[in-house]
Amino acid sequence: MRRLFKAEAAGKISFERILVIDRDPRCAAAGLVGERVRLVTASWEDWLGGNLSGCPPSDHVVPYHWAPHVLLDWLKADLARHGLALSRTGDAGDAPVRPPVLRPTKAGDLAMSYAEWLCPPACIEPELCPHTRGPKSWSLAGELAKASSSFVFPCLHLAYGVGTIPVAAIFEARDRLVEAVGRGETDAWIASASHCHGLAARVRVT
Repeated sequence: MRRLFKAEAAGKISFERILVIDRDPRCAAAGLVGERVRLVTASWEDWLGGNLSGCPPSDHVVPYHWAPHVLLDWLKADLARHGLALSRTGDAGDAPVRPPVLRPTKAGDLAMSYAEWLCPPACIEPELCPHTRGPKSWSLAGELAKASSSFVFPCLHLAYGVGTIPVAAIFEARDRLVEAVGRGETDAWIASASHCHGLAARVRVT
């Protein structure tokens, strides 16, 4: 959060307020609550399920670096309100892209990464990779967006080491999925991804 205020002070971004969602009312952000910072005590899944669909497209979601696939849970709840049922199929054998790191998670998703090393949480994913010191020739979010039957929520660097997912991009991916289901396509990959890392799940929508 402090990075967002630093970016604003430097004239890189502007915003009206920051809404922090945390189950712990004494979390680190509690000490920063004020006129422009509000803390809501709730789980990410509960808050997103009840509120994200009503957010303006100009808003941005700043996910926790090691968050589970919470936008997939939101998508499932949002589609259910429109009479569509989404379920994980658990079939990760035909991943839409195959970066060096592919690992199943306990939730049934597929963790993906181009980094076979530990990256700093605030990495801005620059053109020159800080680890390899060579050109970054990959973009996981971009490759997932181009893959067949793949719908991605892109989390890209906004400013000062903060990655965000524009709400407009979330709604766009959902609408594209609904259109695909309308054409009779029921199987899809749903992913949240940056240039280097991501989570993907094979799903069926009926």
